[in-house]
Amino acid sequence: MNQKKNLLPIGFKDILTNDANIQFEYGKKLLKNFDLWGYSFIEPPIIEYEKTLSDTKNKLLDKKTLSFFDPLTKEKLSLRPDITTQLARIAEDRLFGLPKPLRLCYFGDVFRADKPKLSSDRQFKQAGVEIIGSKSLLADIEIITLSLDSLKKINFKKISIDINAPIILERIFDDFKIPTSKRVNLRELVAKKNIKEIYNYNIKLFSTLKEIIDSSGPLNKNLKKIQKIKLGNNAKKIIKDFLKICSFLIKKIYNEYEISIDLLDHRGFEYYTGTTFSIFCLNSRKEVCRGGRYLTSKDKDAVGTTFFLNQFLQFKNISKNNKKKILISYNSMFDKNLPELRKNGWITIHNIDRKNDQKFAKLHDCKFIFKNNKIESLK
Repeated sequence: MNQKKNLLPIGFKDILTNDANIQFEYGKKLLKNFDLWGYSFIEPPIIEYEKTLSDTKNKLLDKKTLSFFDPLTKEKLSLRPDITTQLARIAEDRLFGLPKPLRLCYFGDVFRADKPKLSSDRQFKQAGVEIIGSKSLLADIEIITLSLDSLKKINFKKISIDINAPIILERIFDDFKIPTSKRVNLRELVAKKNIKEIYNYNIKLFSTLKEIIDSSGPLNKNLKKIQKIKLGNNAKKIIKDFLKICSFLIKKIYNEYEISIDLLDHRGFEYYTGTTFSIFCLNSRKEVCRGGRYLTSKDKDAVGTTFFLNQFLQFKNISKNNKKKILISYNSMFDKNLPELRKNGWITIHNIDRKNDQKFAKLHDCKFIFKNNKIESLK
């Protein structure tokens, strides 16, 4: 019988040294940049009461949440499927007296009950930022700019961003007075970009949606197309905010990044209430970062972004071998100069079993040996 088969539950794995170090280094660099932008680090618990985590606008997360009973209290507990909802809770329950808007950031693991697309993992490491308590479009712009700046700071190349406003579909349905019973099917058709069936249902609705879909693509080529689309009062507010954000991006950062638009793309944005975005990098199969505007469970305005560190591993822009490792010979293990070596950035590996220094150094990828109060290069 293969003892390794059931070593860990499906979707969970040991993250070994190199990948663990890479994720940790990425996390440190992101948090450092968040701090420079004025965001306070918050670390919520990985377990909360199920009813607390489900008290959110994002009911879709309920099906993705791993839950179990607490043997002490008999209450139902859940492993967090998302950290954004936790920060919203903390902002409302613990930080309500602080000046608004709040700028918070996080770094930690989230867990899922289902198997995500394009991945076999059910445990992820995420980092992110949230502005809570601001209706200003400058908050949206700050979050987008910070997201791009953070990826640039960790040496990601060929960064592209896709800007969306999926909530506009609901506002268009409101303007056309589409019954709730019809909306599920219409959403599915729009998601597949297969709107021909809508023509027979409502020609004007079909025409509006076709104009929006046809305006997808590079921002600079399609901005004027969107400006010409005639919309009802409910959808006008969404498109007005969307255009203001896009106009800023095209003026300030267009030359640095590839920017595209797809107003109706709603994948993963089901609980967002304004402009949303996804960021990709060179050869990334999936977005490395996404975010947008939403309402918290207490209907507070918020804008945030999440960085998916499991996706970062495919790039590995942080070198595995940029650290100075030195073998400490058996007879030098208590040398008074060792603290100074570590202070200067050396990683010390002690030859505690008195093995051959040369062979042992090679095994541990040490390029140098400290022996008789001297640093020697490995032969």
